[in-house]
Amino acid sequence: MNWTVEASLKSKYIDRTIVSTDSEIIAEIARDAGADAPFLRPPEISGDNARLSDAISHCFDWMKKNANEVFDFIILLQPISPLRTEKHIDQAIEYYFNKKRSDTDTLVSVIQVPNKFGWIVNGDVDGYIDYGFDMQRLNLQRQQMGNCYLPNGAIYIGSTKSIVQSGFYTEQTLFYKMRDIDSVDIDTKEDFDSALELLYKRSKER
Repeated sequence: MNWTVEASLKSKYIDRTIVSTDSEIIAEIARDAGADAPFLRPPEISGDNARLSDAISHCFDWMKKNANEVFDFIILLQPISPLRTEKHIDQAIEYYFNKKRSDTDTLVSVIQVPNKFGWIVNGDVDGYIDYGFDMQRLNLQRQQMGNCYLPNGAIYIGSTKSIVQSGFYTEQTLFYKMRDIDSVDIDTKEDFDSALELLYKRSKER
């Protein structure tokens, strides 16, 4: 988490770094790292099955009620993406404000994946394929398909009003491209090992 807090604090544009957690231990670590952790998230919106939108709404509501603070925009930085730096954050913010057409636009960070991933399908409950792409693309050659991207979980940006109403993924979501070597979304021990590998590779670039 310290890497994420440090990156947020070093950003040229972020006014306030707030950590939302249900753990007093994590809150104390966040404060020691320089972030604000003014509240603990209630149990009903915590845990593995908790929705991100509930945590965000709780943060907004708590800050408005208890600190009389209202925010126009949110930059969500998940601690499970420790390879993202302040450089990426600032570039994403600049890209968002240069490219957005309205305050309902959002932004998520992505990495490019091979275009064959454009053919991904879902397995339906009745045993038939549920296509995850436009059926008219079935006759396309793989080489004719456009670039494919996968959200990497590192950076999310949007207006507070839009995020509360619709979330980060809408029909007006911009994407900010990041390199594989700067991207990891840690959910498993294998992801953690991969993050260490990428950190080592990135250190060799300097």
